[in-house]
Amino acid sequence: MRSLTNFAPSTFEDRGAAVAFTTPVLAQTRVRKDSREQLEVLVPNLSEGRGVYVVPWKALPLAFPMTVHDRMLHDLIAKADGCSPDDIRKAVLQSARCGLAGNHAVEAAEAALRDDDEQRLLINYQLIVEALKAVGLESTEILRAGLASVEGQRLTRDLMSKAAHSLALEPTELYSRIAELAVYVESIGVLTSPKPARLRRLMRDLQGFRESMTDWATDNVSEAAPIGGFCAEVAEHTINHARTVMKQLDQSVASFETLIRQWDTKRLLVRKAATRLSWLLDGWEYLIALWADSVTKSRHEQDLAVHDIFRVIPLLPKDETRLDQAMAAEKLLQANRRSVRAYVDWRSGQLDVDLVMRIETLKGKAA
Repeated sequence: MRSLTNFAPSTFEDRGAAVAFTTPVLAQTRVRKDSREQLEVLVPNLSEGRGVYVVPWKALPLAFPMTVHDRMLHDLIAKADGCSPDDIRKAVLQSARCGLAGNHAVEAAEAALRDDDEQRLLINYQLIVEALKAVGLESTEILRAGLASVEGQRLTRDLMSKAAHSLALEPTELYSRIAELAVYVESIGVLTSPKPARLRRLMRDLQGFRESMTDWATDNVSEAAPIGGFCAEVAEHTINHARTVMKQLDQSVASFETLIRQWDTKRLLVRKAATRLSWLLDGWEYLIALWADSVTKSRHEQDLAVHDIFRVIPLLPKDETRLDQAMAAEKLLQANRRSVRAYVDWRSGQLDVDLVMRIETLKGKAA
């Protein structure tokens, strides 16, 4: 076991990616690779402890009773090549579609995958439009014909050939650069998009979470109020960093001709920024859904939700902030001891079924 202060991650990879387990004690715990490139999971604050337990991935089912869904998700992650937020999200959606976390999770996963497909088509079209606009060509004819139609594809090829000539590139090279850029920014989208992409929506929702949590902590007189205030501060710092990264990406796309012409050097910067944004916002979907579900309930339930959020809140790594959030979190734990949820009856090994069902419902909302 490591204390929160000693655990304070230096990088996002050290912090790990959040996993949407439905087993209460494992919900939103984080997976990462150790020094031997083996997976390990970080389980925080067990039984009022102020530390983080590091458990080898293979030993997780032996250390904790797990739902059937979580055993499947555990296997999928073990078989995957990586453990980035995108890798974990793919495994989570794949396991949710099997129905082991309930019908709501199936519907949410299917909707998320449909949204991904729509966004993939949309971002490719928008980047083609940006390429044409950069060299003074209009794309209205493509829009009228429809990008997926035979005529639309012919018009796209003709116009893109002209754009490539203006940029002193081969058409295949221009297509290749745009396709690579689309992969990097698929979950982010472009600023002018009529339909914000997933991470832009998540930033908006995180801003709403921060405002709601700040108001709640200000008006609340319970012992959970300072914890809620801390959660709001972590959200605010995350939003500020995410906005900076998003602004850099938007500026790069706005200067599209320069971006495409200098792609050999710009690609690393774009990929790094897109990856950093994904890590910055990792783990917040579930916490936002948890708080939104709690605000209409009793004050006691809200207090419990704040403690649950605090337990797994994504602290920023040391290289992302001057605020020592881990130390502040540990001081809050010392000043606000309480009885934790009975996630599991350790005498019988039985899970809290009602809490599992609630997590499954929130999992659906956060997909």
